[in-house]
Amino acid sequence: MGKVIGIDLGTTNSVVAFMSRGDPEVIINEEGSRGTPSVVLLQEDGERLVGQIAKRQMVLNAESTIHSVKRFIGRPFDSARQDIPLVSYTIISTENGDCGIEVHGRAFSPQEISAMVLQKLRRSAEEFLGEAVSEAVITVPAYFSDRQRQATRDAGIIAGLDVLRIVNEPTAAALAYLHGQERESTIAVYDFGGGTFDISILDVANDLADVRGTRGNSTLGGADLDWKIVEWLIERFHEEHGMDLTEDRAALQRLRDAAERAKIELSSTLETEIHLPFLVADAAGPKHLQCSLSRANFETLTGALLDQTIEECRSCLEETGVKVEDIDEIIMVGGSSRIPAVQERVKDLFRQPLNKSFNPDEVVALGAAVQAGILEGDVKAVTLLDVTNFSLGIEVEGRKFATLIPKNTHIPTQRTQLVSTVTDNQKVVRIHILQGEDEEAHKNTSLGEFELRGISPAKRGEPRIEVKFSIDSNGMVIVSAKDAHSGEAEDLTIHAPTSLSDDQIQELREEAAGRGRRETEVASVDLGKNELEAAFGALQGAIAQARDLEPAVEEAAKDLLVRARTALEDPNSQNLAEMADECRRQVTTLMGL
Repeated sequence: MGKVIGIDLGTTNSVVAFMSRGDPEVIINEEGSRGTPSVVLLQEDGERLVGQIAKRQMVLNAESTIHSVKRFIGRPFDSARQDIPLVSYTIISTENGDCGIEVHGRAFSPQEISAMVLQKLRRSAEEFLGEAVSEAVITVPAYFSDRQRQATRDAGIIAGLDVLRIVNEPTAAALAYLHGQERESTIAVYDFGGGTFDISILDVANDLADVRGTRGNSTLGGADLDWKIVEWLIERFHEEHGMDLTEDRAALQRLRDAAERAKIELSSTLETEIHLPFLVADAAGPKHLQCSLSRANFETLTGALLDQTIEECRSCLEETGVKVEDIDEIIMVGGSSRIPAVQERVKDLFRQPLNKSFNPDEVVALGAAVQAGILEGDVKAVTLLDVTNFSLGIEVEGRKFATLIPKNTHIPTQRTQLVSTVTDNQKVVRIHILQGEDEEAHKNTSLGEFELRGISPAKRGEPRIEVKFSIDSNGMVIVSAKDAHSGEAEDLTIHAPTSLSDDQIQELREEAAGRGRRETEVASVDLGKNELEAAFGALQGAIAQARDLEPAVEEAAKDLLVRARTALEDPNSQNLAEMADECRRQVTTLMGL
């Protein structure tokens, strides 16, 4: 078993970490950064750029640069409509109603885009560690549905990773907190990232992380705060110039970038300037935007959203039965947790100082690395008692939702319920598995359905059909149904329905692997050419500086120059590294004469 990495696949930025000598360590990417922007540029010629180089193209290629894809992964299109204004690219509905992304006339799933980010992280890890990486622990927001979790796992598979565990982000943060600690405490993990919000309450000790409960909103994050600033800027621009920017994607992307920068600056200053020259133009000429945004105004614009996070915290306390005074520490996670107004609200609720000893951008990845270390056997095993984030159950008569496993139940777990027929002599019973909290079945999320056939003829209500739910530590749901009279039974492993089938996932994995090999080959050729160019220049200089060379030696050196130049000009050249070595040996020979 090779090195297992821990990945925080973020909405805005992603971080990868591993265990080094018993402690979690963040992996530095090829650009020398600790975090990688979760951004992908899809060019018309098929080339794909990922990370910082793609982020720099967000304004120039707004419709081709995919960001914040985590907001759409595993989500039905109808429920994601409200998030579409947050991005510049085109969101479409797939055949099964999930979100898709259309770029240059081709449809991509969010899983594919996420896999491109994961491939970049995987390559960074392999470069940093000097060995192949094939296994990972990936984190997800605690309030991700099973559909979103399965889609995230699919993204990992497409990227060529064996996803050993899917871990909730607040739980991962708690593992990082727990690592090396010797005391027992009850902690609240306030996780406010770029696209999601979670609050989890845990009891932690030397070798135990017991999640008491979790709440959250998987569609509330820093991007929503940015959008409030964007709406304010759009209004200001309309008042000044009488122009509506809501349909200009390039202008909107510039506004989003300016809003994000302003939000970050306002965490350390009371006022910031927003200056966007040549934002748009009309017949009268170019139009500019310049204004000041104060921290007070920003807090007014975003106050309602920040209050939502506090309401989720209160609901989590109520559901778990934990009192404010029972909380020993509050761990702040996610970039948006740096906002002063956020910190003030959290301190007002919990009435104590915040734990800022962790980098909120990295603590989740560090916790994922700890979990990876546990799986590798390099870290002392920790009992991780996580919980279901939503209730699981089935649809019953009257289109009602019957809960079998309530939310915040520790997993792994198993529950059983008896159901029956609704008509006389009914031979088939359809079992519809749902996830959610509403008593109306259609208002919850469907995880799948199957049919139990061969039921013995009887009056309605007489057959006794036992439906059993099992959820393992990875959140995989297995449902079985059995007719007590006939003995007919059916088992089903629930793979939450997403826009990709198993065959499509495998096809995309092979395509991604092939692309990765081609990119590696191209990178190898580029490196070889760079080495040969350097050696070629050194050989030229050595020949020019050499004095009284024997004719045979001089001729051999010049012949090597010709062959090296030919190799550099030939796009199909092979063995570039070997020729570079030959040039360097010749330089050593000439310098020794």
